[in-house]
Amino acid sequence: MRVYRTDPLDGYHWINPADPDDLGKLRFDGTPRKSSWKPVKMELVTEDTRGDEPSDEYTHFPWSGSDRLVLRDEAIEKIGPLLEPYGEVLPLEGDDLRVAVFNCTTVVEALDTEKSELDHFRSSGRVKRIRSYVFDADKVDGLGAFVVPEQSNGTVLFTDTLVGEIAEVGLSRLCFTALWDSGDGSYGDRRATEFRETDRKI
Repeated sequence: MRVYRTDPLDGYHWINPADPDDLGKLRFDGTPRKSSWKPVKMELVTEDTRGDEPSDEYTHFPWSGSDRLVLRDEAIEKIGPLLEPYGEVLPLEGDDLRVAVFNCTTVVEALDTEKSELDHFRSSGRVKRIRSYVFDADKVDGLGAFVVPEQSNGTVLFTDTLVGEIAEVGLSRLCFTALWDSGDGSYGDRRATEFRETDRKI
């Protein structure tokens, strides 16, 4: 069993709210939003603001952050049903865009806080950042996507079972970065730009 997070691939579209003030509406924390949801207007980012290669290649998963997975075009119909057992696929808006976002509402206390490497806020003691992950395998078993309550930014975690199902659909492009394996243990503090054989690109 292996657990991943998503990361962007260089050269492919990113997507942001057209109004920067709407970014907070896309910060999910495991709480259901469907009953009160109002679609946020989005726009594609086709130039890499870091000064690297242009982000002008099409992807079914335009990057918006590890706490949300954005689906574009046929990914909504083909990937959405795979995600819905673990949360909500919420509609977004955009000029000449058909997009939706996955809000993972499966919150599981699966993180082994004694063995994981955590940074804490000095004032409150809350977890600021998870540098390396170790999970209770029994609590992760059978899941496809989940979030842990210790991670305030709601980073969505995916198991190899769901990653395999997503890959089989044949859409592209997205990177799943391996964080932990039930046999290998933690893969340490992973950087988004560091691809390893344990990761998966689709």
